[in-house]
Amino acid sequence: MTVLYRYVLKEHVGPFLLAFLLIVFVLLTDVGLQAMDQVLSKGVAPALAGQLLFFNLAWIIALAVPMAVLVAVLMAFARLSSDNEVLAAKACGVGFHQVLAPVLLGAGLLTALMIVFNDRVLPDWNLQARNLATSLRRRKAAVVLKQLEGIVIQDIGTYSLLVRHVDREKNRLGDITIYDTRGGEPPLTVHAQSGRLELLGDGAYMRLWLEHGEILRIDAKEPQRVLHATFARQVLHVHDPERAFRLRDSAYRSDREMDIGSMRAAVSQRRDEIRTSELQMDSLVAWYLQKLETATQTPDGGVPLADSERVRAELERHQRLNESRVQRIDQLRVEIHKKFSIPVACIVFVLTGAPLGAAIRRRGVTVSVGISLAFFWIYWMFLIGGEELADRGFVDPAVSMWAPDVLFGLLGFYLVRQTTMDRSWIPRWQRGQRR
Repeated sequence: MTVLYRYVLKEHVGPFLLAFLLIVFVLLTDVGLQAMDQVLSKGVAPALAGQLLFFNLAWIIALAVPMAVLVAVLMAFARLSSDNEVLAAKACGVGFHQVLAPVLLGAGLLTALMIVFNDRVLPDWNLQARNLATSLRRRKAAVVLKQLEGIVIQDIGTYSLLVRHVDREKNRLGDITIYDTRGGEPPLTVHAQSGRLELLGDGAYMRLWLEHGEILRIDAKEPQRVLHATFARQVLHVHDPERAFRLRDSAYRSDREMDIGSMRAAVSQRRDEIRTSELQMDSLVAWYLQKLETATQTPDGGVPLADSERVRAELERHQRLNESRVQRIDQLRVEIHKKFSIPVACIVFVLTGAPLGAAIRRRGVTVSVGISLAFFWIYWMFLIGGEELADRGFVDPAVSMWAPDVLFGLLGFYLVRQTTMDRSWIPRWQRGQRR
């Protein structure tokens, strides 16, 4: 039996590596094109773009491994079936489930490794990728200014800057006004029709190119006198070390950048906050009822309107906070269950892929990849839809994240049982209807 196990596992190694590399290449292509755009059009150093590409490998690996397992199982069992090796094993008294056993053991080991990867490696790499991407976006001046379009940006060195139009793609600025407020005198005003901004020295040094503009200055001693000049091109140099570009090392982590322990601690903290808030609401209601009871015994017989409005506003505030906390708990629980459910898909895909591979009885990558893509697309749609419903509180996170594994697992058990017993996959009652 040990020889059989080694042989069956050996048949899966080549297809798995081939499928894994192919899937990683396809998923990495889009990220690679974005990194290339950073290098060619935005002046980002190739080393930084390479780091961004490297850290994005984590989520790609997390998706590629289950897909590669499904492709490998389909290809391996299709070959074994087409060469009648599954039939020969049955003739020797080795059932289909026994041929499948080493593959399930291998998938179980791979599942354990991917759970560790999703918990220990994936969050840190996601954080590094986000920080690096955010820092790289800061290098392109137009990207920085787009969010501040039409807003006066103060304290840029000794200047204030107002940009009314920003073209992020061409890194061009339009309708620019600059105020020079140094010296305590009336500000020097510079207006230009267009221009562009360059960030040098990691953002500590800025060079502003201005085109087709004018300069206005009011004489401090004689306010009725105004200096006016025009220019075709002007260059403004600004040194501001406080705005230097740095690779961000943000302490904040989103749910996809946290490990399981951190997310469970965050869930526990939110639940404690909800309990504290509910106690405060109970105390507030008890105070109001006591005040209302006391007020009925007074001549005026009522509670001041200001107190009633304050109590109502405070209760509504606690309610909104608790709803937000519950939503956050659901989001965290979704990510916790996802770190387990996606790796477990390796086992589920073995159960569904092995009997399908034995049934198609064809060699080649095309059929196996096509069936794998169809199955994984359905699985992923279930997962995404469940995540959306869980985040909105319509479905429990555990149910939404494990439903695809349970459904595909039940289908896999049924297919394996029918294949082991040499029975048709179509139920008997359905076959009767077809006749």
